[in-house]
Amino acid sequence: MADMSTFAVTNPNTGVVEETFPSLGKDEIPALIDRAHEAHLTWRETSVDERAAILRTFADIVDSRAEELADIIGHEMGKPKPQGVAETKKVAATARWFADNAKVHLEPTELPDAPVASRTYVRHDPLGVLLGIMPWNFPYNQIARFALPNIMVGNTILMKQASICPRSSRTFQEMLEEAGLPGGVYTNIYLNSSDAEEVLKDPRVKGFSLTGSEAAGASVAGIAAKYLKRSVLELGGNDPAVVLDTDDVGALARKLVGIRTSNAGQVCTSPKRMIVVDELYDDFVAAAEEAVDGVRVGDYDAPDTDMGPLSSEDARDEVVARIEKAVEEGTAVLRTGGRVLDRPGFFMSPALLTDIDPESDLGREELFGPAVMVYRAADEEDALRLANQTEYGLMSSVWTRDEDRGRRFAERVEAGMCLVNAHQESGPEYPFGGIDRSGYGRENERWALGQFTNERLVRVHPHSAS
Repeated sequence: MADMSTFAVTNPNTGVVEETFPSLGKDEIPALIDRAHEAHLTWRETSVDERAAILRTFADIVDSRAEELADIIGHEMGKPKPQGVAETKKVAATARWFADNAKVHLEPTELPDAPVASRTYVRHDPLGVLLGIMPWNFPYNQIARFALPNIMVGNTILMKQASICPRSSRTFQEMLEEAGLPGGVYTNIYLNSSDAEEVLKDPRVKGFSLTGSEAAGASVAGIAAKYLKRSVLELGGNDPAVVLDTDDVGALARKLVGIRTSNAGQVCTSPKRMIVVDELYDDFVAAAEEAVDGVRVGDYDAPDTDMGPLSSEDARDEVVARIEKAVEEGTAVLRTGGRVLDRPGFFMSPALLTDIDPESDLGREELFGPAVMVYRAADEEDALRLANQTEYGLMSSVWTRDEDRGRRFAERVEAGMCLVNAHQESGPEYPFGGIDRSGYGRENERWALGQFTNERLVRVHPHSAS
């Protein structure tokens, strides 16, 4: 991981640095762990009903501040305002779901068939202090998906948000504490990336969850392995969206282009490889090109913006450079877009690429930006082969009028999640996570509640001295 993290709001709509925040000194870390540990000793004894009441109040606060919260991340990472408001709604929904449903999943699990003992059961107890390392692309929701279920479990959180999102990460803590969360249960920290080991080596810190790049995940997982800490990793994706049949190829192309260019393509689960069967391919590409050219690129708060800037100058320039290199090498054909826009800020035109070599850089590695990449498949089996020709395994989708055909196909795709006739969906009601280079562990629903618990076995036998 990088040695230092500069925490600053650099407005990607303008390129102007608006605010900077001092990072945490290494000597300050032990006191923060002390505070989180002390908070855990009290918080773990707080009833689940009391925890739930705080989360419900938090949800109400988030809803009441949705416009303001969307403006904060619009200035931090450029998300178009309607998408920012939608993100806050998901955070509130996540808080309410865990407030309403955690209790039943945290009740002790009785094992009545275990022989001999009078009673055998498993408690789902909190572990203690956890470290969160979260990315900038969904500044609120990524935090919520990790922190809120673990707050319900009784764990306490030290949260390192991405260095470009210091204002939203601070605001998240302020809203939780306004809702009644005791101090120390959730602490936003401006932690230098190089100091992750200083946190994880403390025996009171029991694990971490990281969403981000493979390099960051591998680095922190190596530290966690050294100290035997539990971990959850949600890393990149090269997610396939397979089109088998449709009653309106133009409409489906427009829909998938809209999904791919939302958040400027900076989504782990974005449909990065659109795999279209031969008989639909030409019509799909023609409609996709028209749709890509029709995407309105503009400031995050402009009323007609479909796609805002990329999160940083480096992020934008990397996407453009990789597209240019693929074209130069002959491993992809650029149909339209893919250029830096001549205006302030970190804007580019969305791209459409075809004829991509599956073994090339663009074919094998995640492209975290607004590039629609379409592959031709001979038939359904060839489409499945292409879908599974990846070392990632996060989200996938299949599109067909025949739901049963779609379900059978989905069950053969090698990924943590496969959707039929939908893509880039997530919610607290169903699990989220990947396999292989996309990471391990699950967020959301009951799976989120079990990632950082002590599954404590208790067996009670009648007393017998003989």
